[in-house]
Amino acid sequence: MINFKEEVEKRKEQLIQDIETLCAIPSVYNEKTIGENQPYGSECRQALDAMLAIGKRDGFVVHDENGYAGHIDIGDQEESFGILGHLDVVPVDSRGWDSDPFKVVQANGKLYGRGVADDKGPLLAGYYAAKIIHDLDLPVKKKIRVIFGCDEERGSSCVEHYFTKNPYPSMGFTPDAEFPVVYGEKGIVRFHITGNVKKDGLIAMVAGDRVNIVPGECEAIIEGNHKQYEESFKQFLSDHHVTGIIEEEGNCTKLVLKGKSAHASLPEEGINAVSLLATYLDTVINNKLVHFIATYLNDYYGKGLQINHEGLMGKLTMNLGVVKYVKEDADIELDLRCPHEIDLKEMCDGVKELCQSLGLNLESDIHEPLYIDPNSELVQKLHKAYVEVSGDTESQPQAIGGGTYAKSMPNCVAFGCEFKDEDNAIHGNNENIKIDSLLKSTEIFAKAIYDLIKE
Repeated sequence: MINFKEEVEKRKEQLIQDIETLCAIPSVYNEKTIGENQPYGSECRQALDAMLAIGKRDGFVVHDENGYAGHIDIGDQEESFGILGHLDVVPVDSRGWDSDPFKVVQANGKLYGRGVADDKGPLLAGYYAAKIIHDLDLPVKKKIRVIFGCDEERGSSCVEHYFTKNPYPSMGFTPDAEFPVVYGEKGIVRFHITGNVKKDGLIAMVAGDRVNIVPGECEAIIEGNHKQYEESFKQFLSDHHVTGIIEEEGNCTKLVLKGKSAHASLPEEGINAVSLLATYLDTVINNKLVHFIATYLNDYYGKGLQINHEGLMGKLTMNLGVVKYVKEDADIELDLRCPHEIDLKEMCDGVKELCQSLGLNLESDIHEPLYIDPNSELVQKLHKAYVEVSGDTESQPQAIGGGTYAKSMPNCVAFGCEFKDEDNAIHGNNENIKIDSLLKSTEIFAKAIYDLIKE
């Protein structure tokens, strides 16, 4: 019996060193340094070169797809198994970190640094799992192709380009989510609603700067002296267990309501300051935009728009992420995460018809869902390896609201690296990963890959 755990332990120090090398590169998209063979800037190019250099060092064939993405081939069989990870990272605010975000620190049994968990650490865990299978000269029927892109955080244009030039592996996974295996990713639909709306008491309303985040604060300026609204606004805040500010703004009134931010894939974990403030404003002014938000956009599941649905992946969720109303011009952005059973075009057409009836315009951007049969060989063997190594027999294959590289090729799912009840602070300050969890992930990957490609 192969002792993958022992093999991973032998390579622990080198794995950590390679993570330190990759994470030292601040590979954030940089428009100022875009150039030939570096479509996302010089730092992403450096990260791509560093990963390619690791493959060369270990004696494998590597390929650079013009700076968009690259791959390392482990084995020479014609058919391939794919591991897809990304080298780009989100920006950092160093003031919120306890250490240099681009210098990996080991403390409390963890690695800290931007990219250790999303996605440089997991990518290298997948690479080392493949390398172990190669080093042990295990009999396999497919080569392992480790594919890495440089623009996942902005929408995955990197692998979209890559797969126009390179064939799809026959199956694969991306270590860019959580355990156990993710068989489904909801479709993502973005609505952009615009229109000219008479002020009718509303002078301005502004909240949010990213459609995929629940806005935690909303500000509005309305006509009238603040004293006429004070009592009712304070009562509304108390009734809904939130805080806010009401104050004089010239001859008008400024209102600020403070909710709670959350990711758009789980909007119910937040408190949407826009819809809540609109609910109050709809009781004191007669503005069409306020009424539209309070009537049609005042829930997390699309009930107001009559598009609510619950399927095998769970419920449709809706986030009102951005609102801007200035000088009677309205601009609203919504983020919806949709189960695979929904006809997304039909849904969009229905909402567009409603908006038009109210004198508003709607544009939609559709990203189709991912659904792999939970009983497929890929899902079942990945899950089996997870259970055998982790000992977790309760957690089952799952569907999520987020989106990963798995949507970029057929027969691909997200698998790891975040374990249940662990918080890697992905996209946040002090991003981290437990060293033991990193090693366990590598062991799971090695066992899972071998079970899927062995002769």
